[in-house]
Amino acid sequence: MNKPSKLLLPFVFFIGFFWQSNVVAQDQYPDWTLLFTKVQLDSLLQKYETEKDTLGLAYTYWSYAKYEEHSNIPDISPMATLHKSMEFFLAVGDSVNYYNIRGAIGSYYMDRVYIKKFAKEYIESSVNYFRINDWPSLEIGHLVNLANIDIHENKFENVIERLERAEMLDKEVEGEAFTGRIHSAYADYYTRIRDFEKSLEHAEKSRVIGEKLKIGWLEALAYYLKAASYRELGFQEKRIEALLKSLEIIETNEILYQLKKEIYDNIRDYYFYKKDYENAYKYANITLRTVEKIYTSKIESDLRSFSDYNLIEKQRITVAKLALEKKLAENEIDKLETRQQMYVGVLFLTLLILVLLVIAFVNKRAINQLEINHANKNNQINTLNALIEGQEKERERIAQELHDGLGTMLSRIKILMGKGLTQENTVQMLDDACSELRNISSNMQPSNLTNFGLVKALQDFVLKQNSNEPSIIFQHFGEARDLGKNKNLMIYRITQELLTNSLKHADAKEILVQIIFSDETVNLTVEDDGIGFDETKIKEGSSGWNNIRSRIDYLKGMLNLHSDRETGTSITISIPLA
Repeated sequence: MNKPSKLLLPFVFFIGFFWQSNVVAQDQYPDWTLLFTKVQLDSLLQKYETEKDTLGLAYTYWSYAKYEEHSNIPDISPMATLHKSMEFFLAVGDSVNYYNIRGAIGSYYMDRVYIKKFAKEYIESSVNYFRINDWPSLEIGHLVNLANIDIHENKFENVIERLERAEMLDKEVEGEAFTGRIHSAYADYYTRIRDFEKSLEHAEKSRVIGEKLKIGWLEALAYYLKAASYRELGFQEKRIEALLKSLEIIETNEILYQLKKEIYDNIRDYYFYKKDYENAYKYANITLRTVEKIYTSKIESDLRSFSDYNLIEKQRITVAKLALEKKLAENEIDKLETRQQMYVGVLFLTLLILVLLVIAFVNKRAINQLEINHANKNNQINTLNALIEGQEKERERIAQELHDGLGTMLSRIKILMGKGLTQENTVQMLDDACSELRNISSNMQPSNLTNFGLVKALQDFVLKQNSNEPSIIFQHFGEARDLGKNKNLMIYRITQELLTNSLKHADAKEILVQIIFSDETVNLTVEDDGIGFDETKIKEGSSGWNNIRSRIDYLKGMLNLHSDRETGTSITISIPLA
């Protein structure tokens, strides 16, 4: 028998609160609570882009997300438009709508393991903002989602407190749809603590509200929650009846495929329990097809591509801040130059040459310092942009590996299963798919780096590259230190890039990889006895060298490069520990 599933699925959360929040829309912009056609929305986007109206774009992308959510087509996803709308609201300083959409995006992340860590951060920030600013109608939906995160993680200490606050806010707001969602959360909670009578009571209240308000997903979810309790109580006939009613409500709704997958899986479990293996096999196949549809759907693709969105978003904010500081520095330079000209005029008028020369000298030094700061800001912006570009390329590479490797393997398994593939061959092919997935995961974050530290990870990487010629030697000196996840990964990637360059281009007989830990720095050396190269002819557009230099700049390190045809190439990088 299956254990209780994560019943309140993320897409259901999204529908449940996103379109019921009571944000006040601007009259002159599209009202996202209404449905627009694609032609209308494309026309509005073109209009606001031409007028450079950022707020208009924010509201239009919000409406676009609603259109995509209601399109009921798996190949359409609202994720990209939601992120654009959120960024535009942030740009114009509309914090209310920014946090409302931020919480909505967090609800999508809740049951995706690869980005789950962002879900609580997104939703909790929205709850805190609306609580501080006294917006009960907006806090309540995010608050229920926050409670559901704790329920899913079996961390129950704050669940009742959050749901009771949601009930208090609901009395103030008087939103019956919110009441239905609160009862759903209670039903899920009581199922997990095995108080099935209370779970059935709350599920029925949620079902009645869903039926009354014609909220199909809420009614279907209530039946599904009831089925979970019936299963544990041993009422198998009531269980299958509730499951079939839930399935009947959402059968034609393509966008609720995750809830359908859970229902199909439970129906399969029921027939297996009844030893009706023909129907059990039928629903097992339906479940498998639904899982494939989930994996290949546009919304899942978008969620995978946004897995590192939080990091990139923070870096973009940093870049915007640096750009603002750069602008202020330019304005300050203009002011100081104007002041200097004024002092020169005063010099001629007052003949106080000595005093004015001193003032001019001081101002000149200030201008020089500001110009230095200005150049430093530009360097920081370029470094962060290079890192963002590298991350975008890494995401494209991972997506390609998933598509060409794991996707191809799963498609082949699906085809061969329909042709009578033996169990032994099925297990072998599934093992191969798991191995491919581990390889992709290892490329994203080397497991040795996480489990054993930088030195062991580098030693393992060098051993994997070793061959008769060139011979690769790894050395480390000093007491190894934990530099933190980011520094460890960046030093590992730098070493990986340098060693790969030597193997590809140096035509060397011996390569040395050496890392030395001292009290204040960590020094990395990669040198070979190969053919060398002309340092002045490294292309500025070389992505490999750009990535190496941007990582070194980010770590505030120094690079020393020496290469000639007689002695080969020696590269030493010194990185401060502080």
